[in-house]
Amino acid sequence: MECEIGYNTYKISQRGADMKDNFTGFGFERLFHIEKIITLFYMELPKNFLYDGEQHDFWEMVYIDKGEMLCTAGTNRFILKSGEMMFHKPNEFHNLSGNNDVAPNVSIITFQCNSRAMQYFEGKIFRLNSEEKGLLSMLFEEGLSCYRLEDPKNPLLQRMIRLDPIPFGGSQMVKNLLEIFLIKLCRHTDVVSKSMRQSYVIDGVDVPYNVKEIVDFLHKNIYGKVTVRDVARHVGKSESAVKQLFALYRKSGLIKYYNGLKIKEARRLIREGKYNMTQISDLLHFDNPQYFSKCFKAYTHMTPREYKASIVK
Repeated sequence: MECEIGYNTYKISQRGADMKDNFTGFGFERLFHIEKIITLFYMELPKNFLYDGEQHDFWEMVYIDKGEMLCTAGTNRFILKSGEMMFHKPNEFHNLSGNNDVAPNVSIITFQCNSRAMQYFEGKIFRLNSEEKGLLSMLFEEGLSCYRLEDPKNPLLQRMIRLDPIPFGGSQMVKNLLEIFLIKLCRHTDVVSKSMRQSYVIDGVDVPYNVKEIVDFLHKNIYGKVTVRDVARHVGKSESAVKQLFALYRKSGLIKYYNGLKIKEARRLIREGKYNMTQISDLLHFDNPQYFSKCFKAYTHMTPREYKASIVK
């Protein structure tokens, strides 16, 4: 029996020796390598918060937990809404301001990472799902157990202190969680470009991209006949949503504004003198010359003919 056991043991060990070269070890991709955490903090801000702005040679990740904020990134201005995240690349000027309506809560992480994969985050806004929000919460919980701000009243001064002691493996957890979070975002599909959220100033009014899209559509169709339904179809929203959006720019209403554009163009055409009133009415797609005259008087307090007579020759 002893010999049999010894023999079997010998056979197994020989088999192991023969097979050892058949095992394969796999290395790991290193898409993201976080070199340093610069700051990690959470702010509850007043609705009229205003920050002059800054630029630095490391990445900044901004998440809006509540409310919304007007962001500047380089020459672009856009709205960042609750549940959304964006990145500022190194040396990009940026700032944040409140919308004077809802007090926002903001989470910010700044970090040094020279990985080429970081280019993916330029120019994008991410709307986080529940899994990503949970991962972000873990990242902040771990980070805040390792670091604290030097001056909690001035978090934007970019200075942080490492706590002593920190939880076992805490700094590595922060690094790993952030790298995992970045990989998750690269798999993300709920993404819009910053240009789609860009904020514009039209006639002195600060409006989001969707309002500019509506206004541009109306301007391009002065020589057409546009309804609220047409606008809603063009921007991919409901008629009620279009009306609510346009109210951010003009309280008087979309169709009244549209007719005002037509009357402004009619005044230009009258001054040029190439067309008579009926032709101008047809060109601008008014129902009939009488309705054109009625609209013209409502906006200018004179009829088209009275306006023509008032032009200095």
